[in-house]
Amino acid sequence: MKRVSQIAVKVYMGVGAAAMGLLAVLVIFTVIMRYCFSLSWKSVSEFNVTLFAFTTFWSMGLNVLRDEHVSINILFDRFSPAFKRWFRVLNGLIMLVVDGVFTWYSWLYALKMGGQISQGMEIPMVYMYGIMPLSGVICALCILIKIASAFRSPEAAN
Repeated sequence: MKRVSQIAVKVYMGVGAAAMGLLAVLVIFTVIMRYCFSLSWKSVSEFNVTLFAFTTFWSMGLNVLRDEHVSINILFDRFSPAFKRWFRVLNGLIMLVVDGVFTWYSWLYALKMGGQISQGMEIPMVYMYGIMPLSGVICALCILIKIASAFRSPEAAN
């Protein structure tokens, strides 16, 4: 099971890294084409914006798994392992509630506004807006993993 979870995290990280790399290449390409050759494509520009949104929301779960979210450790490090364990669980539950609200409202937004056709790529906007609830569900899974690891051992949840 541990091997499967390690592979899943590597795939998750790989997708995010590949998307970020593609975004960097496409932004450089569009800037060079626009300013050196006066060429611009609205579909590529719209894809860049969509890719930027994807990398932003995709990284929510990565931040949870890698403990890269905002935290203040000066006070936290002084507490006992038992207190840290329950504090991590409480912190995870708070993050889960916030993520649930985000996921629910992004789902409603994607359903309400998703019927429109994008101007650049000419696809339904639900594919673009669907990034948010999908990432929210993945983030919720990551939060549940962190809560479970806090139950197993306070050191494992570091």
